[in-house]
Amino acid sequence: MKRTNRSVAAFRSLAKDFLERSNERFPENASRQGLAEFNARLGKNDAATHLLHNKDVAFTLETVESLPASEFYGDDWLDRRGFLSMLRVDQLFSHDLPRWRDNPQVSCDAAVESIFDLVVRHSENLASVAPAIESRLAHIPDFLAAGAANIRKPVPLWTQLAAKACQGATEFLSQIEAELTASSCNPQKIGPLISAACRAFENYAEAVAKKPQGPAGGFAIGHGRFEFLMRERLGLELSLPEVRAEGFKLVAQLTQEVAQEARRLGYRHAREALDEGASTWDPGAPLIDVYRSTTEALNHAVRKLGIASIPAGETLKVLPAPAFLRHQFPTAAYSAPPPYSKKQQGIFWVNDLSLGQTSNAKRQAEIRQHFGLELTCIHEAYPGHHLQFAVQNRHSSKLRRLFAHSIFYEGWTMWCEKQAVESGLVSHPAARLIQLHDALWRAYRIVIDCGLHSGELSHAAAAKVLMDGVGFTRARAAGDVNWYTSSPTVPMSYLLGRLEVEKLHKRFVQNQGWTLRQFNDWMLSHGALPYAWIVRDT
Repeated sequence: MKRTNRSVAAFRSLAKDFLERSNERFPENASRQGLAEFNARLGKNDAATHLLHNKDVAFTLETVESLPASEFYGDDWLDRRGFLSMLRVDQLFSHDLPRWRDNPQVSCDAAVESIFDLVVRHSENLASVAPAIESRLAHIPDFLAAGAANIRKPVPLWTQLAAKACQGATEFLSQIEAELTASSCNPQKIGPLISAACRAFENYAEAVAKKPQGPAGGFAIGHGRFEFLMRERLGLELSLPEVRAEGFKLVAQLTQEVAQEARRLGYRHAREALDEGASTWDPGAPLIDVYRSTTEALNHAVRKLGIASIPAGETLKVLPAPAFLRHQFPTAAYSAPPPYSKKQQGIFWVNDLSLGQTSNAKRQAEIRQHFGLELTCIHEAYPGHHLQFAVQNRHSSKLRRLFAHSIFYEGWTMWCEKQAVESGLVSHPAARLIQLHDALWRAYRIVIDCGLHSGELSHAAAAKVLMDGVGFTRARAAGDVNWYTSSPTVPMSYLLGRLEVEKLHKRFVQNQGWTLRQFNDWMLSHGALPYAWIVRDT
């Protein structure tokens, strides 16, 4: 039996103790990880709690860094490297750039998501978590009051987005009142609890709006921190100018490929081909129903073609995006199953912005943004995000299940999109054009990500790049840029991640003779870590 050396044993103990303390400090996060014993709790959310967490992160980081890296191999090395990244990024956004102070979305999103997560995960038996929901509802006023007291010079854009999120939260709570009342052992309590929570969200938005605002471009983190995140989140040793140059190169390359594909289809311009395809596209049913049927068909196709192994017991729900999330993403998104939950059920969110439009022309314009939804389903569901996290959540290392490096999981989905077209998994005539156009969108993200966080691009200028470059509506472009501002290096990770996968595919499949299924299964077996770390000793 292989003995564990002292450094590895010490590391495992440090990581375990840190996570246990973090769970006690932020029980809403622990609950989302599938630890049901935290379902009824909300953290204090006051400054003392956040400052204590900062000290804990600093102490743990220093202690783990003092363990010799040379004593870690294989999975232990990956666990240590991923944990160090987790701590370093946490330190950046909790201490150096304390988002709990300048981003009002942090508190209001945590509050509503603490309720929403329980409602969605237990929608088939709401009574089982009704007491936990009631407990959290009762704590929301204090949680939000503490959050408002923390705010200092918030970024104006984030203040606006927080106001929208609070409005969406009150709508969501009002929508679940009847169902929660019917599921509760204390139905007379639900109305007052909902009303108090709604007032708390309204008060929070008003309090934050009255705070002295920070600079409009306060979301920019600067060159040095951006390059730090590229190393810690993406595993890339590049400077900001280098990765921006790569972005411009990819934009030019993909613009040319898109134009060539459009000409092959008989059109002078890609925009003409896509507009005509979208203008004549009729989903034939409500968008949510089309997404559901397409996702189910892809599940069967992946199994039949043997592209990758699908673990037993996984399930996926396709649901409409709730009001409080609509301003955060343009068309669709995915919520992974909790890493420690026995029930491995993911959620595929569909954001149908046409539902909020009053004119038929605007409704149709938003519906047409979903043209090519087959590739979206591949990206979010099978063999994309859902399959990746369903595999990761079975990793023998419980620590590994927590890692979520976007260069892996978004690079993986971009790889899946390309493979789907090349393998015929998606076969309609415009599939390759749509896939190339979506890749072009991700190439622009690299340029915009760099520009926003170097301070060279404003929010409006970034949105215009998407409108001019890939034909987004103003609403869709703004929605995309909204989350770019608070997620530096994540937007660029999509296409850069796919390029990393292609390098490995050439190495293992083309040069060493692996099968596609063998390659994909090997890739997924590591969890969401940067590819550069995975192949470090391979």
